[in-house]
Amino acid sequence: MNMTRLHHIFAAEAPRLRRFLERWSPSRAEDLTQESFARLCASDVANIESPRAFLFQTARRLAMNEARHDRIVPMELVADPDAAGAVSAEPSPERQVEIAADAAHLHRVLDELPSHKREALLLFKLDGFSHKEIGERLGVSPRTVERYISDAFSHCHLAFKARAGEE
Repeated sequence: MNMTRLHHIFAAEAPRLRRFLERWSPSRAEDLTQESFARLCASDVANIESPRAFLFQTARRLAMNEARHDRIVPMELVADPDAAGAVSAEPSPERQVEIAADAAHLHRVLDELPSHKREALLLFKLDGFSHKEIGERLGVSPRTVERYISDAFSHCHLAFKARAGEE
């Protein structure tokens, strides 16, 4: 097909073809329009009675194939691939076992602490209490609370360091 005739067909039919395809596949209408024209250009023009009919029939088939493919393999565009769930945020089974072992060890280490130091540490780390609030609860000064928490951290640190040396 000569370029002048192809240009004329494109100018006349591309907007109509795009509107036609928007009913079938709005997000892909532009691509399907281009693909239809590419197939017209690649075909044997001598055997085509009506280039317009060829374009619309090709476009309809492409749109139907696209719709069929979407039903079989649904694809969603996701801005953040991690949000698609392709990669699990869950730790691996091996890591889950390690986490459980660490948690059990931490419970044993906390049980070794005197109750007032354990309570001061837990109120501070888990509940977010200030030294003053903990002191009021335990009946001691904020400076004493600071020492309790420091002692508890040191105890936990040494216990985990010793455990790491055993492994």
